[in-house]
Amino acid sequence: TQQAVLVSLIKSFALAFVMIAVVMMVILKSPVAGLLAMVPNLMPVGVVFGLLAWNGLAVDIGTMITASVALGIAVDGTLHLVTWFRDGLHEGKGRHEAVAEALARCGPALWQTTLIIGLGMFMLFPAELLLVSRFGWLMAALIGCAFLGDAIVLSALLAGPLGAVLEKVIQTPNGQIATGSSETEVAADSHTTAEPAHPQGAVAGPHILSGSTVRHRPARPA
Repeated sequence: TQQAVLVSLIKSFALAFVMIAVVMMVILKSPVAGLLAMVPNLMPVGVVFGLLAWNGLAVDIGTMITASVALGIAVDGTLHLVTWFRDGLHEGKGRHEAVAEALARCGPALWQTTLIIGLGMFMLFPAELLLVSRFGWLMAALIGCAFLGDAIVLSALLAGPLGAVLEKVIQTPNGQIATGSSETEVAADSHTTAEPAHPQGAVAGPHILSGSTVRHRPARPA
């Protein structure tokens, strides 16, 4: 029945959401950051299935599995964008600058992947079997909304609360964000040895270095 299909849809999506959210929490090393990173991935399901309900379209088996599949695909772009954002923070950039750099680096890959997968799924739309046809255009719509969620919603979160949480996660114990220059300076200091100081009262005069031993040349008799 229709009610059983809806219950199965909710259960499958909830299970996929919980499992992916746990993985995101582990990767981002923060439960709050993991949950915030999942917010953009809820946008495709909310928008597309909301439009389905608004237009009075029934949910069948083909429609039911699209939510979980789209969630698994959408989180890939989220993880890429968050990873580049964290790299920017590690380099000492501010949140807004790190977001701009992350979009510049992985933005082209995101929209190209979305275009390829979306067009591939949309090829199922002309199928004579209604189940396959609906699955195709729904997946294309969900993947397109997932791209907008990452590019707009996730970027706003990274520049705001999610970025603030990630900044705290990657901070050093002294409260300073670790940068590449500071690590280089620490490494240079560890390899630098102090120059030996000449003791006061040392006898000045010509001497000969032989290996590590210093031998003073004896004075010639007058």
